[in-house]
Amino acid sequence: MLKSCCFTGHRHLPSDALVNLKIDLEVTLRTLIAKGVSQFYCGGALGFDTLAAETVLRLKRTYPYIKLNFILPCKSQTEFWSDADRQKYSFLLSHADDVQCLYDDYNKNCMYERNKELIKSADLCVCYLKEAKSGTAFTVALAAKMHRPVIPLGLEEAEKEAFATTFLSAQLDLESLEFDLS
Repeated sequence: MLKSCCFTGHRHLPSDALVNLKIDLEVTLRTLIAKGVSQFYCGGALGFDTLAAETVLRLKRTYPYIKLNFILPCKSQTEFWSDADRQKYSFLLSHADDVQCLYDDYNKNCMYERNKELIKSADLCVCYLKEAKSGTAFTVALAAKMHRPVIPLGLEEAEKEAFATTFLSAQLDLESLEFDLS
């Protein structure tokens, strides 16, 4: 039985897709909760991670037994963020059930290590993936490689087949995906 879920997605969410993405995310999470998922893991990045964390916090009002957990790459993650984004981040962390930080300072592998820990901690992954050459794509490929079910959000019908072919094939090769670790 699936009990835990992690999130991965892009930092920039297109404004024209945001309303539908929020609805899809909430419906998906309500369905997962109804099926027994109660632990949710976020990486704390801007964009989809933030949206997912906000959604889990909102759902905790209805389902107080669910848990929001953060696995952060480093303490300095917000160094170049706006004040508003830092305030939102602080709010989310202060309402989390658990916060794990992998490194004190940024290093070239901290984002990769965070993504790996997210996948290792979860039984399945919910993603927002639109760019094939991205950290999100690498994380989704890693989830598939580790035999974690992946639920993609925000895909048009034509994109669903390409997603399945690329990320859910048995012949998945992580090395074929480009990922900048710097």
